[in-house]
Amino acid sequence: MFVLGREAVASARGQVVTSVLTVAMVAGMCVAVLMTTGRTAAAEDAALAEIDAAGTRSIVVRADADARLTANVIDRLQAVTEIDTAIGFGPIVDARNAQVPDGPKVPLRNGYGTLDGRSLVVPDLPDRALASTEAIQTLGFRDGLGALRTDTGHELVVSGKLEVPAYATFLEPLVVIPSSKPDAPSGTRPTDPLTVLIVLADSPRHVAPVSDTVKSLLEAADETKITMETSQELATIRTAIQGELGSYGRGTVLVILAVSAALVAVNLLTLVSIRRKDFGRRRALGATRSLIVALLLTQTALLAGIGALVGVAGALTALSVTGSPLPGPSFVIAVVIAAVLTALLGALLPAISAARKDPLHELRVP
Repeated sequence: MFVLGREAVASARGQVVTSVLTVAMVAGMCVAVLMTTGRTAAAEDAALAEIDAAGTRSIVVRADADARLTANVIDRLQAVTEIDTAIGFGPIVDARNAQVPDGPKVPLRNGYGTLDGRSLVVPDLPDRALASTEAIQTLGFRDGLGALRTDTGHELVVSGKLEVPAYATFLEPLVVIPSSKPDAPSGTRPTDPLTVLIVLADSPRHVAPVSDTVKSLLEAADETKITMETSQELATIRTAIQGELGSYGRGTVLVILAVSAALVAVNLLTLVSIRRKDFGRRRALGATRSLIVALLLTQTALLAGIGALVGVAGALTALSVTGSPLPGPSFVIAVVIAAVLTALLGALLPAISAARKDPLHELRVP
């Protein structure tokens, strides 16, 4: 393998013009893909991220305390495969910093289920609560920890910070009493009332069916005291943007790759024609056809790799200078791999042609 690589490098250095053309073609292919489809993909990611920030997968149910919406609905929602997570909050109780009786109030709620990957399981110590950064600032807790006193005189201790995801920011400032059990999100009191239920579908396209499922599970509740908000419109927009931009990007990439493969093939066919005596001499000295093919493909892979790196560096620099969004690392790596594979595909027929040359005939031709 080392000998083959060394021979490929020597061969590439011996044909400077052809090598430079191959590098330039592959670099141009990478630049074309990144400046068109890459820019489109980056813009799509930015647009989808902005839409997702608005909560394209969320379904929010609001209910009065006497609407008969209870915590046990979360247990049933957890069994639905299209649901990523479900979390419920009980009625609000106002609470203040126990050391500042006249301080600002924050809403205190019982929490059931999982919020942003954190299970709201009842802690080992009683009367413990979790608070968001905004709630901690409102309460004036210097180290994020402190005592709360509710309007009813009950005291609790804020023992940890709670990260609030974008789909639940409307609850801020958020202070939660974890009320779930490890094996039952509804906890020890599944009939406790909920006033807010947030359901997150596993994909924007499942928002509609998940909404229907949630509605069916709320039949026992008083519909006149319940409202449900979905992100179906945002989910539809997201799907449309993703589909349209993705279709455009795939078409552009295929055209660029096809043209590049054809150019590489023409360039290497010219190389094979120029070096036919060299290939004939190698065959006469015992080189197998597979070795000739491997030599040309290795040479092409080395040149294509250099061209891909040069093209990627140039395209990313141009995008940065113009202030355009940059494609993600996975897209860039995919472009490099696609560029090298396309060059190899274009080189395959010329390599086979070189390997099939008759050594006696080629050495006789002047």
